[in-house]
Amino acid sequence: MKKLLFTGLSALTLAALLAACAPEAPAPVQTTPPPETTPAQTENQAAGDSFLALPVTEESIRAFYGQEGYEVRKLTPYEGDFLVEYGYASDPDTSMLDWVFGATGRRVQLTAMDQFEAYEIIAAGQVRCTTTGQSAVVPWKGLPETYTVRVLGDQDGVIDSNWTETETTHETAWLDPAEPLYLGYWDGDGPAASDRWEQLYDARIDADGLSFSFIPNGDSLERFQSFFPAATTTPSLETSYDPDTRRFTLRLYNTSLESGTTGSALNGDLAAMGYPENLYPCSFPAGSLGRDSHFLTDVTIQEEGEDVVVSAVLTERAYRFTVETSNLGYDNIPSFRIIFREQNPDMDGRD
Repeated sequence: MKKLLFTGLSALTLAALLAACAPEAPAPVQTTPPPETTPAQTENQAAGDSFLALPVTEESIRAFYGQEGYEVRKLTPYEGDFLVEYGYASDPDTSMLDWVFGATGRRVQLTAMDQFEAYEIIAAGQVRCTTTGQSAVVPWKGLPETYTVRVLGDQDGVIDSNWTETETTHETAWLDPAEPLYLGYWDGDGPAASDRWEQLYDARIDADGLSFSFIPNGDSLERFQSFFPAATTTPSLETSYDPDTRRFTLRLYNTSLESGTTGSALNGDLAAMGYPENLYPCSFPAGSLGRDSHFLTDVTIQEEGEDVVVSAVLTERAYRFTVETSNLGYDNIPSFRIIFREQNPDMDGRD
């Protein structure tokens, strides 16, 4: 069941002058040795602006991050260093990862806020992460993501301010067509309907899949304007698969094949933003999308209520797929591609 989500996120100088005007006083004679640092003082030091007490301990890490307003969710020791998962108590579903060098206290942030499915240390200062794809910033769910992040420099490494402290390598997410996929507006618990409306601009069969692009819906000023909050994006989409018929179905929510009228005043707004002149009425024909391809046969497109539905029969070669998004025309024409691939023993393993 979809839910509705509305878019919218010197006192020191004075002291020095006074000291300069005052007469010199003899230095006091120290008659007793300074007291030893207590464990409580050591922990307080570590909870300040930096790890002053070395080597770093699990207790000092928890105190340090607590001082910064975070809760430590997991600590993983590794050869004297630590991988720290932490976040805000008010947001228990998303976390960040830091690498802390135990000997020097150097701390390197590895990730931004993410919802992790798993992560593992693969070498000192090197972590492989898998996320759910749900954004921690906006109510949007993308593809699950796997990437490896590596700390640059050693425990004493000083990175120039113009350079990053980490290097990240992303892996393509290849999905099983038989597993349902949802990408789009998300309210934290599941799919959410948006009030953004889109018009299909183009759809076609590629050598390795399908591609789609979108422009504003021209049926009303309200629908036209709903396309442009913050940044344009593709419509929410959902896939399904029937194993008996091998039919793969793609649903594009809040999308039409035809919108606008002849002489629409919205044509002037389109032209001002670099779209072709007199674009409305814009229409894309329902029916067959064209000839069969290496991975797809019997590809059709049609409207169903407020949505556009694309249907295709997958050939035996269509083993996995991924989705790539882009934006054309200075952020005015969002687009995406569904790309299929064959089974690859080097990627998928050998029986």
